[in-house]
Amino acid sequence: MIETENSSKTMFQQRTKLEQKLVKKRKEEKNNETVSVEASTSKTTSTLKVKKGSGFDDDTKIIGEPPHSPSLERFFSTSKPRESILTTPQTDIGWGTFNYIAICYCMAGFSMMADTYIEKGTLVDFELFWWLITNWQVFVVVSVGLALWSFFNYFCTCLVVRDKIPNSVSIFLYVFWQFICFALSISYVMAHEMSPILSGGTGLQICVFSLKNHSYWHTNYFLAKGIKKAKADKTPIIRKDLTPNIDFYHFLYFMIAPTLVFETQFLRTKSIRYSYILKETLAATGAFLMFYIVLCKTGPIYKQIDTLPLIILLLKLSLPSMSLWMLGFYGVFHCLLNIFAEVTRYADREFYQDWWNATTFDMWWRKWNRPVHKWMLRHVYRDSMHTVKLNKFGALFSTFLLSALLHEFVMIISFRFVRPILSTTMLLQIGLVNFTQLDMLQKTRFGNVVMWITVFVGQPLVQLLYSTQYSALVWNNSQ
Repeated sequence: MIETENSSKTMFQQRTKLEQKLVKKRKEEKNNETVSVEASTSKTTSTLKVKKGSGFDDDTKIIGEPPHSPSLERFFSTSKPRESILTTPQTDIGWGTFNYIAICYCMAGFSMMADTYIEKGTLVDFELFWWLITNWQVFVVVSVGLALWSFFNYFCTCLVVRDKIPNSVSIFLYVFWQFICFALSISYVMAHEMSPILSGGTGLQICVFSLKNHSYWHTNYFLAKGIKKAKADKTPIIRKDLTPNIDFYHFLYFMIAPTLVFETQFLRTKSIRYSYILKETLAATGAFLMFYIVLCKTGPIYKQIDTLPLIILLLKLSLPSMSLWMLGFYGVFHCLLNIFAEVTRYADREFYQDWWNATTFDMWWRKWNRPVHKWMLRHVYRDSMHTVKLNKFGALFSTFLLSALLHEFVMIISFRFVRPILSTTMLLQIGLVNFTQLDMLQKTRFGNVVMWITVFVGQPLVQLLYSTQYSALVWNNSQ
């Protein structure tokens, strides 16, 4: 008994010393002018410097301290300065693998350009391009209109945070904002003839503004309620990161920053690397040019829909459709988002993780689109368990359901008809999530192979189903 007490005292003393060392270390780090995130090998180093005072210092976020209201813990900040994986790929997939894939795409592009020159006397046929950007001004009008409409949501959020209006009125104004956002945008887009790609891009822009404004209102709304409850209970407010922030310039920054989740403070880099912007701009240009070339080459395959068996069409479309998906992913999630992050000095560059190594479908969904995943995790999964008191399966199902509905909304805007193809396949993946949880698949090479085979089959199948319907219902009628 005495030995147990002595050992407990010794462990407590060791823990106290360790905590004192951590506090001392935090104080030393606070005096540093910058925080660096380094990804280095023996020969190369990539450093992302973060400006002091631009995010959470020790005086604004006390690690380990409980919030003034336990229910606000789900709003804690998850941002930290980090580079995208493909910015420093030597740490995850290797420079050799990355360069090999890039060179393969370049050589394939040159080969297809040579074929186009032999057939039509030009390296790139831009006839399809001009059709793809028909009525491009609709995209601009919708984007500008939603940006201006966002100020109404900002004004309403300020009123509820300052306790100028009741919570019920704030909820009504928020719902009214979302209704106008979707109703007017959809009606305006549907009134103009646009290509599926440009229409889909406009639909994505509508979703981005909707999710951003929800996060801004929802976070500040509940943080304000937490402050009121803390004051009523006379609880000290220690966590300043869990207090509302309705600063106008902070709102403007959030609206242009490449993130969907609002935080009361954002970590920002010390300076803008113009050489990095140039490099990613060139990479984006190459990726989208290659995307267009592959798209031109898939046209003849779709013309054979009525003559070839489904299995043959799937085999012929599997490689081109996956190439389009990979090029679109690299061009948008790596190049464009990193350009926006560099221009705005946004420090958290984790727009994706190594989804190509995923062995289960839940891992794949978590890793391939981090901005949407973080939004769904905070505002749907966690909030449904806290507010509606759903269990984990109910929260998971509601998350998949909302994600499927948003994807289907983009498809409806793109193809101008309602066919719940994509949403159905996404909801069916709930079963695949349970299937890939088997021990023989989790964290195994075989599990990764199963994931890739499913994606290789699913991508061209969904494209075929939508293209067939589009050709029958829209394209033929417009000719």
